[in-house]
Amino acid sequence: QQETVVGLFSKDCILPCSFPPGDGEVIHWKKGDKNVHSYYRQSDQMKNQDLDYKSRTYLFHQNIHNGNASLKLSNLTVTDEGLYKCYVGTLETKTEWEVMLYVRVSSYYALEYQKTGSRRMLMCHAFLTYPAPQISWLLGNTSIQETNQEKSRDGVLYSLRSDQTITNTADTYHCHIHLPYKNWTAEWQMEEQLSGVEGGSTTIPCDCSNTIADTEGFSVVWIRDGVILGLAAFNGTFHSSHPRVQVNQSNFSLMLHDLTTQDSGEYLCNISTSDYTKLTVRALQV
Repeated sequence: QQETVVGLFSKDCILPCSFPPGDGEVIHWKKGDKNVHSYYRQSDQMKNQDLDYKSRTYLFHQNIHNGNASLKLSNLTVTDEGLYKCYVGTLETKTEWEVMLYVRVSSYYALEYQKTGSRRMLMCHAFLTYPAPQISWLLGNTSIQETNQEKSRDGVLYSLRSDQTITNTADTYHCHIHLPYKNWTAEWQMEEQLSGVEGGSTTIPCDCSNTIADTEGFSVVWIRDGVILGLAAFNGTFHSSHPRVQVNQSNFSLMLHDLTTQDSGEYLCNISTSDYTKLTVRALQV
């Protein structure tokens, strides 16, 4: 038998192994030449267990006589990834299983936009990945070099930040994060300035396709000067932290009422799914 199991970093997982019930069970779990767990004479036999697995393996003793030799492996780390072999011998039969274990890290990604005076900057983040990610940038369709990069480690996990100075507000910037099991993309663009009149109302559109809105984990957040004005998720929740602000439920545009000159500035619409983020900036002049 051959099985594939995907476990989460630092969590527990179960490697399956079943056999025809019989007498005198002998169970050996191995990974390459490492002894992961052994059981015979009706008890665990741990003196030859590899130190990498010390105090992290567990058989379901109460179910062994029913033909269950599955192994619980706790506190997964990336070095646990690989092929495991389960051998079960009874007085009647011999059974062998192979289980391929993949360990996934709960990584997350973000594109951050900052404006300081007349200087605009993008920061592309990959948090807690394994292995270290590759980050690349495009301006329009042209590959460009990052302005700066910072990398840190937390044990075996990597966090990376790649900076890009915005020199051309007429074109779209793309950040791509590449990992063996994941590709994440973000884009930033600036739209034409909008005008409003004091005491009036205005609507700031957010470029959002319906196909993205059906994606799991979809969200829209409106931000001004680092402050969240309104947010929406496709599951129907809408929230605004400002009495004069509404988020349109059909196209996620931002509606501002009773405008004052203090409302002048840049408004950022952040559309995100698990694989994609789009930042759209619009300046409003009241």
